[in-house]
Amino acid sequence: MQYNENNKESILEYAKQLEGTTLREILPNEIIETMKKDEQGNKGRLGQKIERYFFGYECNSDTQPDFPCGLELKVTPLKVNKNGSISPKERLVCNIINYHNIINEKWETSSFLNKNKEMLIIKYIDPMNKDISQLDYEIVDVNIHNILEEDSEQFEKDWNIIVNKIREGRAHELSESDTLYLGACTKGATAATSLRTQPNSEILAKQRAFSFKTKYMKELLNRK
Repeated sequence: MQYNENNKESILEYAKQLEGTTLREILPNEIIETMKKDEQGNKGRLGQKIERYFFGYECNSDTQPDFPCGLELKVTPLKVNKNGSISPKERLVCNIINYHNIINEKWETSSFLNKNKEMLIIKYIDPMNKDISQLDYEIVDVNIHNILEEDSEQFEKDWNIIVNKIREGRAHELSESDTLYLGACTKGATAATSLRTQPNSEILAKQRAFSFKTKYMKELLNRK
């Protein structure tokens, strides 16, 4: 079964094959063998493997959505708590914030909305045991989520809080505690190598990315 990259329903129907299964159960044997070799050198993220081996495209840092129809693919982990309940394991990281470009943007036509407005979100259970192959991670939910359908007002408010701080030359003061749903999380291996220049200030600021905060991911899970 193939999918039409220009049709959201076709992509969702194709992706739904993953729900309630694992990559080992759904992928052809020859692809599984290739994945095993990849894991020996670089385990990487499950999302990268789903992009490459299930959807058939290479992961990238393009400013445009992953599919030409405007759909962005996100793969995010859940964890099983001691009491048996399920909760998000982490925030969902979106695109890197370009401090110099974003001060000239408006919410309605922002680069953030262009890339992340509508997402195909694939959720899986992280077994928290790195000896378990990602081929055997259980994928439990596949759905399209549009942030403008229910949460537009809060996302716009959060986006403006972040962007206004950058416009004021205070990107170095950004904190995830500033906002409710949309965060500006640090992004980079080390603080020393991920510092960036910012407009209206000579102070270097940590590289940051927009993210769906864990609070929001939990709320999405509860709505289900």
